[in-house]
Amino acid sequence: MRSENSGAANRISLFGGFRIDNETAGPLRLTGKRGPAIIAYLAQSPGMAATRERLADLLWGDSDSEHSRNSLRQTLSVLRRDLSRARVDLIHVRGESINLRPEMVRVDVQEFEAGLGARSAHELETALASYTGPFLDGLYLGSSGFDDWVASERDRLLGRALVSFEKLARLVDSETGLVLADRLLAMEPTREESYRLKMELFLARGQRDRAIKTYETCKSMLKKEFGVEPGSETRALWQSLLLAADTASNVPSASGIPTGQRLGRPSISVADFTNLTGKQGDDFFARGLVQDITTALSEVADYVVLSAPPSMEKKGPGEEDKTPGMLRAQYLLSGSVQRSGNGLRVNIQLVDTAGGQHVWAQKFDGNSENALEFQDRIAQSVVLAVILELQLTNWKVRDKSPPGPPEVRRLVNEALMKYFEMTQDSLLVGIELAEKALLIGPDNARAKRTLSIVISMGVAFGALPRKEGLIERALQLAEAAVRAVPDDEIARCILSFALESSGRIDEAVVECRHAISLNPNYPSGHGDIAMLFALRGQVSEAVRESNEAIRLGAYDVIDFWRHHGLVVALFAGGDDQRALEVARRVVRTKPGFVRGALYWAAAASATGNNEEASRAIHHCLSQLPHLNLGNVCPGFVPRYVKDHQHSRFLEMLSRAGLPNS
Repeated sequence: MRSENSGAANRISLFGGFRIDNETAGPLRLTGKRGPAIIAYLAQSPGMAATRERLADLLWGDSDSEHSRNSLRQTLSVLRRDLSRARVDLIHVRGESINLRPEMVRVDVQEFEAGLGARSAHELETALASYTGPFLDGLYLGSSGFDDWVASERDRLLGRALVSFEKLARLVDSETGLVLADRLLAMEPTREESYRLKMELFLARGQRDRAIKTYETCKSMLKKEFGVEPGSETRALWQSLLLAADTASNVPSASGIPTGQRLGRPSISVADFTNLTGKQGDDFFARGLVQDITTALSEVADYVVLSAPPSMEKKGPGEEDKTPGMLRAQYLLSGSVQRSGNGLRVNIQLVDTAGGQHVWAQKFDGNSENALEFQDRIAQSVVLAVILELQLTNWKVRDKSPPGPPEVRRLVNEALMKYFEMTQDSLLVGIELAEKALLIGPDNARAKRTLSIVISMGVAFGALPRKEGLIERALQLAEAAVRAVPDDEIARCILSFALESSGRIDEAVVECRHAISLNPNYPSGHGDIAMLFALRGQVSEAVRESNEAIRLGAYDVIDFWRHHGLVVALFAGGDDQRALEVARRVVRTKPGFVRGALYWAAAASATGNNEEASRAIHHCLSQLPHLNLGNVCPGFVPRYVKDHQHSRFLEMLSRAGLPNS
């Protein structure tokens, strides 16, 4: 007979101990430990059912079959009596099968595991709220079968909780993430990944010293507990922190930012080039080439150029570099010089010093009669190639499209460098360079996709008018690049951006999904699909993908673009205050990005910051004087798919002071 207090209002909690709560009767008190053990095991079993034989062996495995089954009957009798007193009917016995009534209970472990696949931070946080402590903490029977099962489940669920808390820490802001990182370390003090997470979060907040201290704590713990050093990934992060600290100074860079404040920059060492010709005169050429390359690399603000060790000879086992204060660069650039008559060949390679992998290599042929011109050409090409290859390496991307002849490669690389500057002037120069590359190599897929993205971005920045012919050409070039190399994730994302510019949002999403399937670590894939989700009003998906893109592409030159995608999503979801905070960052990073400034104006207006909103509109009009409510969307900003979000965006721009026409 079903009791009046039975039903789905019974909650079984297995995290942090054992507890049953009835909505009416409150906490239920059960006699002994084996009754709770039976309920806990059934709650975790398929169908919430088990045989008498299985329960008897699990709880009384040291007894013979007759005694164990008798003990089970007695325990079940006491358990059903305890539940009956509270007028709660949970246990159902039918012959050899014993089960809980699934329709009458909710189990915290099931809610926890069901929610771990959540895509939004809020949903994941709700699921993790169920994890209040170790599985069946304190419930120990002295029965090897049951205790071993508990230990196995405890470890399994702890592992899932650790991974999920880390995932949540990367989805939320860095301050909340640090709170979660501390919780992770409280749950499992010897987990190296949690220390590394904490280091990364401190770094994201600009607190490099605290990140270094976290490494020292991790190192001390691992030495004390296991007698080992931190793993290679943790050491690499620590070394990058030291390099940033030791190369920092208070002298302002060309951007006006003290170099010590620009974190996460790769370090490169340029070694002496080997003279394979045997001629002393070629020593001077090799040295001059090294000096030219070093100087050119040093002028790039995103890289730290370190002096190469005085000797490139390998150390013997157990030997250490005796050079005081010598820091090991992340990348080593080296090369050789060969001669045949008046002809010179220079071979250059870039190597990741941590693993010894070749990142990039290229050969250059020239004439010794024009040695200085040859040096200049090599230095320029090397710097362009190194910057772009390290950018791809940072993204964990290998360019699958053939580079083409040297002159096409050089022009494409120059065009991409202008693209990454992302100003109206640089984008126009980038288009000119990409057009030249395509004239020389009309079938070159890299040239096609480069011209496509520079045209699309030129329209986005207002450097080019929004004309149907231009947008169609960008689309055709991107489609041709994808046809040439279908598994090129870079080309897929460029095609997606061209489709977005054409207003074909759903098709753009398909291309982004394809790019991410080809390379889940490609930040542009996640960043681009985040923008598309935001435009479609899929806010939680957009925020998740934006945060993933920001994590994967930290410190790169288009980080502002991914933060802008987050702004578009937050504004669509009505989180105007946070949208304003992120929009301010976007505009500080890239003042010439009018799209970002328009969302700055809209978010400021939506939060009642009228003076700031007016200032933001003035900033936009100073760059695009003809901008108005009639041409802003989709002329300069893609349109939200949903009418109410589109209308709200225009309303906020109108309040901020954007002219009607």
